[in-house]
Amino acid sequence: MTDKVDAVPIILPSTESMTVEFKSDRNGYPDRELIEALTCLANTQGGELWLGVEDDGSASGLHPRHQDSVQLTQLVADNTSPALRVTIKHHQINNVTVAQILVPEAKRLVATKEGAYLRRRLKHDDTPECIHIPSSDEPLPR
Repeated sequence: MTDKVDAVPIILPSTESMTVEFKSDRNGYPDRELIEALTCLANTQGGELWLGVEDDGSASGLHPRHQDSVQLTQLVADNTSPALRVTIKHHQINNVTVAQILVPEAKRLVATKEGAYLRRRLKHDDTPECIHIPSSDEPLPR
């Protein structure tokens, strides 16, 4: 099932940042890595992951298995603890469909089903990366 595409024109962010991540989905981005990227955003400031977008910001489109937003939302909730609730919007850009996955900022650390905790940081060249962090039951520092 392909979801309804948002009719409002959208402009992609120009680059990745602390709150923006691009993931190519041409060959079906691995679910495990998608979950890690989403928890990484949630454990930092929240943000948006653009699935079906290349690192250079060009839209390449969604793999068929990621086109159903209900199924994708459930995949994320089922593979995170506590369950991460994301919002997914589909957009048509340059004749391909991409997904904008909106990630809320977590109040407590969110882990993957495998128990990995990740957080986003800037590297020395000011590009973002996800790093593993220790687990904790404490609220996230603000």
